[in-house]
Amino acid sequence: MRKLMPLLVFAFSSAVGSTHPTLAQPSQTLAYLPLNDQIAATAKALLATTTDPAKLYKLQLAAGHYRDAETTINHLDRESLPGRRGMLIPWRIYARAKQYEKAGATAPAALRRAFSELYGSLSDKQIADILPWYDADVSALRAAATKQADACKPAALIACPSAIDLVLADQAVATWSYLLPESKSLIRSDAERRFLIDDTLLISTPDGAKIATILVRPRAVKGKLTSLLNFTIYANDSWSFSDAVKMAAYGYAGVVAYTRGKGRSPGPVVPYVHDGADATTVINWLAGQSWSDGRVGMFSGSYNASTQWAAVKHHPPALKAIATNASNAPGIDAPMQGNVFQNFIYPWPFYTTDTKGLDDKVYDDRARWEKLNHDWYVSGKPYRDLDRIDGKPNPVFDEWLRHPSYDGYWQRLIPYRDEFAKIDIPVFVETGYYDGGMVGALYYLQQHYKYRPSADHRMLIGPYRHTAMQVGVSASVGSEVIDKAAMIDLQGVRLKWFDHVFHDAPLPDILSGKINFEVMGANRWRHVATLADMATTPLRLYLGSRHDTNGMVFDTERTATSAPDLRVDFADRSDAHYEPPVDAPDTRNALVYSTASFTHSMEVDGLFTGHFNVIVNKRDLDLAVEFYERRADGHYFPLASYLGRASYMADRSHRTLLQPGVPQLLDFQSQTVTARRIAAGSRIVAVIQIPKSPYLQINYGTGRDVSDESIADAKVPLDIRWLAGSYLELKVRQ
Repeated sequence: MRKLMPLLVFAFSSAVGSTHPTLAQPSQTLAYLPLNDQIAATAKALLATTTDPAKLYKLQLAAGHYRDAETTINHLDRESLPGRRGMLIPWRIYARAKQYEKAGATAPAALRRAFSELYGSLSDKQIADILPWYDADVSALRAAATKQADACKPAALIACPSAIDLVLADQAVATWSYLLPESKSLIRSDAERRFLIDDTLLISTPDGAKIATILVRPRAVKGKLTSLLNFTIYANDSWSFSDAVKMAAYGYAGVVAYTRGKGRSPGPVVPYVHDGADATTVINWLAGQSWSDGRVGMFSGSYNASTQWAAVKHHPPALKAIATNASNAPGIDAPMQGNVFQNFIYPWPFYTTDTKGLDDKVYDDRARWEKLNHDWYVSGKPYRDLDRIDGKPNPVFDEWLRHPSYDGYWQRLIPYRDEFAKIDIPVFVETGYYDGGMVGALYYLQQHYKYRPSADHRMLIGPYRHTAMQVGVSASVGSEVIDKAAMIDLQGVRLKWFDHVFHDAPLPDILSGKINFEVMGANRWRHVATLADMATTPLRLYLGSRHDTNGMVFDTERTATSAPDLRVDFADRSDAHYEPPVDAPDTRNALVYSTASFTHSMEVDGLFTGHFNVIVNKRDLDLAVEFYERRADGHYFPLASYLGRASYMADRSHRTLLQPGVPQLLDFQSQTVTARRIAAGSRIVAVIQIPKSPYLQINYGTGRDVSDESIADAKVPLDIRWLAGSYLELKVRQ
């Protein structure tokens, strides 16, 4: 289950492996040294056993080998993945400053000198790449180090199996405690030398609200400027300053404005409701400034993608382009997907509305949210009782629950139906196969092209997570190594696209099609005009009665046989503590079908569709379908998915209940795409499931509002009879 991730700026910390080196003949006398001395001595001992450079430089720092650490850091920085270059510069500054201290300089003088040499001497574009990484939550780092220290008690550190974890955690505390807050003033002074900064703006709206805004303009650029605006609910001035500086470093006026009530803005915070009008106010203000060329673009993702589409709905004349990523579409992918509410979003209103900033302490209290999900599930109480079970009112979430249809409440937030026809500005969206925001990204794209076939709306899809635009691409996701071709600088592509739109620069080759996607496992990009062009050969897979030693097997031609009946007992909560397998799908309450093993490799690209002819004994049901590649070694690789409520399949805005005991069709299309080279010897597996878990609404099938149903409505299990002719259909390329 995905989380709606905020646009975070992560402080770098090294990955810590699950195995730990063993120290040869540890000195028992170390047990009597103070902890700091034990850490230094242990770091020195670990140096001889550690070959991972991502751990080595911290051990070198902890051991006091500052020159060696800087050398290791330089090597790592040169090998950094696209989008992560410069992330280790703060650590290099620390290493060099400590060298100057050893030579006799005071700590402040040493830090100022190292900062000037390694940061102040760089170009605007280079410091813009470093700035997002030049931050850390020292309190969180200290808590992590304390946890590691407690894990080693009462043994001497040198004998502790997780000694390396403690050394690395302790060094992170030492580094950032040294760098901050002195570096904040150094960064500010350096920025004021390069840029014109106004971070005290309060822009007035027509109804009297105030919008807190940060504006950064390059001093070196003469003439009028185009503004690039991020309108966000994630009020964190450090993140926002980094965003604004990045755009200014590339010759734009960088702007970040907050949802009303956030930051320095007075009044309450209400997610979504005012964003479109308030963003329009900021856009109009920017266009009217003496330094402005009258043009504004918008950028950013997740929630901040919805604010761009909300602004587009208002058609401010100055708004000329939007660039979204990990795109949230309220009412489409969160808080409900396919009209099914999801629990991951429940803490989010507290995170964003409790304070003028962000309530990390509450949002990160995973124990609280896991307990809430568990307690609700085992209690069998209505979904609407979540806040009562939690013990704290959640009025934003409760308001969402009052709108289970995609009704006027949701329709007024972002463009709806033929409103997409009026959107004539260029749009660029980046998403990923591992990004829950793909659901929203595809919705915007499909609606835009449906109502405006001539739209200039380009999509880039790769093996990326929700936060890839902010933190850069990863070398792997889980156990899957990412193709080399996918290792690109996503922010760089976005900036080149803006330069194309606003400065007539060439369109980046990687965006040569309207749909640009990396084929996982094939290590190459493809560029096509539409989603349908990703692959054009249908592979229709019928749900029959055939099976082999691996279970049920799809028929590739229609037969008179049908799938086994499926029964789901919603009163059974014996699975409350169920832990899904790490490397295999959850097959509870599901039919599982697979193809035969493929004798040759082929691509599976694009969306899938479903056509189920069923007879059920209830007035409604929820359906989840997940496709996987099952390799010859048994490893499962996720492909594409669907989640939806049967009564809304035909129209998410109006509910049409099922007729118990009567054959009826369930037609649907996946909400995510895939592009994957399926290896010879693999099978394609589909899990066709009725959701019943602590993490989603439970649809008991009465036909009432699902949020009001409870386990009292579960006296009769759900029975589904699958009629002949039911199928799923993929698109493939040989």
